[in-house]
Amino acid sequence: MENSIIEQQRQAFEDIERAEVAIVDMMQQNLSKHRYRLIREHKISELLDQVQSRSRLILELEKDQSGKRRREMESIAEHQLEEFHARLGEIQDYHRRNPDVIVHPPELEYAKYKANPEQVEQDQNARAAKRLKFADNEEPSFEDILDDSHHSENVQTYVGEDDNEKLDTMFSGDERLGRYVDLNEQHELYLNIKDADRLSYLEYLTQFDSFEKYPRALKRLPGYKSYVLSLDEYFKGFFARAKPLFDLSGALAEARQEFDDQWARQAVPGWEASDDSNSFVCTTCNRQFEKDTTYNAHMKSLKHQKAVKRASEQAGVSNASEQNHSLADGNCDIAWTETAIRTYARILAENIRDTRANIERRQALTEEERQQELEEEEPEFVNDDDDEDEQIYNPLNLPLGWDGKPIPFWLYKLHGLGVKFSCEICGNAIYRGRKAYEKHFVETRHATNMRRLGIPNTRQFHGIASINEAQGLWERIQQENKKEIANADTFEEYEDSEGNVFNKKTYMDLKRQGLI
Repeated sequence: MENSIIEQQRQAFEDIERAEVAIVDMMQQNLSKHRYRLIREHKISELLDQVQSRSRLILELEKDQSGKRRREMESIAEHQLEEFHARLGEIQDYHRRNPDVIVHPPELEYAKYKANPEQVEQDQNARAAKRLKFADNEEPSFEDILDDSHHSENVQTYVGEDDNEKLDTMFSGDERLGRYVDLNEQHELYLNIKDADRLSYLEYLTQFDSFEKYPRALKRLPGYKSYVLSLDEYFKGFFARAKPLFDLSGALAEARQEFDDQWARQAVPGWEASDDSNSFVCTTCNRQFEKDTTYNAHMKSLKHQKAVKRASEQAGVSNASEQNHSLADGNCDIAWTETAIRTYARILAENIRDTRANIERRQALTEEERQQELEEEEPEFVNDDDDEDEQIYNPLNLPLGWDGKPIPFWLYKLHGLGVKFSCEICGNAIYRGRKAYEKHFVETRHATNMRRLGIPNTRQFHGIASINEAQGLWERIQQENKKEIANADTFEEYEDSEGNVFNKKTYMDLKRQGLI
């Protein structure tokens, strides 16, 4: 039976039909929790992949390139009764040789898709509450005993512990199971681009897809291409994780068709023909000039001629038209990536808007409120069967040591852990003790937030936790630096032949007039 082509096709059709029924059963469930809805979408996506694989198998068997299916059909048509008894004998012989084989009916495998996981969880919580009532020596009613006996076996659902663990590791903490986007890594790449505007993370989320605002010279920098490719890769992965049922390929196909039309007319936003005149662009040196005079001077310079010679020797390309063609291809790839990112941002507009609102809201929270919010969003299916004897007695709420037990009170007072320090630059983070507070000024979190404010994290700013104070000190430092540059001429002193001392500016003026 294993070699029967018809039986393989029958099993494939059965799998497709059962998968379709399971998808319908899951889609009819009214789920309120975001976690359960996301797990359901991933399960439906897996079943759809299974339907596609079975369909490809059926088509491949239907082609019958080896001719086995045709010969099997002819054999069944000519010898119906003999073929039936032969196959029945194979089945009986198999079970005679393997009497202990456990048969798993497909009905049981697909039955878990019918149960609503939220309803099952509510029923389990209700039965747990009834068992606690029985433990308090309260007399249970006959209906309670009958209802508990009917649910003695655990109901199987398509949501298991492995699914929850997989979902928790699939997203970062800032993404909150796909509710928000996490572009911190891409923001760092953007800030590392030379001549890019120093935007905070909130400002970056507002205009990260406004590529038409970037000058053309910025887009030719090597770090810009890796930046847009990182954005494109992140959003593709985010769609696969947070929206597995979304037809992303169809949306990109429509965007690509529109992009090709705009690129042919040189009307892609940020890549219009008027913005990039090849007469003022040196493709060899990868530089753009605003005036024809500077461009002509550069083309006649020795540095440019050496660059042309070196490029022709390395790449073997001496034809300028071929260089311009390769540059146009590179520009087309970057422009299409920008268009794809705009498409992602338009589809995920609600998620990006919620991300900005969540960041602004969390900045106004205290550390205790953040911890409470994280505890409220703990994953479901938490195991509450821990022994009560393992509960730690900690009435003073002391910090836990390396062994998981509260540290001694004298050590708590010695390090000053009872004093809390907050840092507004780090989002009003709370630090216990002076040592931890001073140490955090050189940590990555504080340095990153200072860089987002456009302020270098030098020793002059250590000890400053307020955003306004840090910005005010940075402005004063910049003003003092400007004054030092402006007054540099008055600091240098010159002496003439008669021994008279002048500052640099006065001495140079008198010397030009011939008075010295």
